[in-house]
This record gives sequence, C-alpha cells and structure tokens, in this order.
Amino acid sequence: MKVKRWIRSGELDPAMTTQEEIIEACGNILDHNCAYDLLGDVLIEGDDGKFYVVTVEAVISEANAEYVKDVLKEEEE
Repeated sequence: MKVKRWIRSGELDPAMTTQEEIIEACGNILDHNCAYDLLGDVLIEGDDGKFYVVTVEAVISEANAEYVKDVLKEEEE
C-alpha cells in the first residue's frame, strides 16, 4: 500500500509514502517509548498445548467509515 494523502499524521512523518516506512517508524516509536515495559515479559500456555506471548504492535487496518466521515468533516471546518 502506498499513501495517497495524509489526513492526520499524529506522531508520524507525513513524508513517508509506503506501508513499510510507516510500520518501521511505528516500531521505532514503540521501542523509544519502551513498549515492552507496558506488559512486561508474558508467556502463557493455552489449553491447546501451544505457548503464546503477548505483544504491543502497530497494525495498519482499514478505517471505520463513520470515523473517516467524522474526521473529514472536522478537517473541513
């Protein structure tokens, strides 16, 4: 995915144009803010016999249509 335009950039640099750049920047922000310390060292065993960790991460996902509508309306005002 390539960025067509930034509506809001939050703590990210709007000069970034690719998904890879955004995810890398998010990882750097999480590292810089010690995201690991939010949850600590977590390891659990599920009833399926598998072991799992719990992590904090950045995910790019499709925006909720109502959220987009509200933000665009705010930006127009």
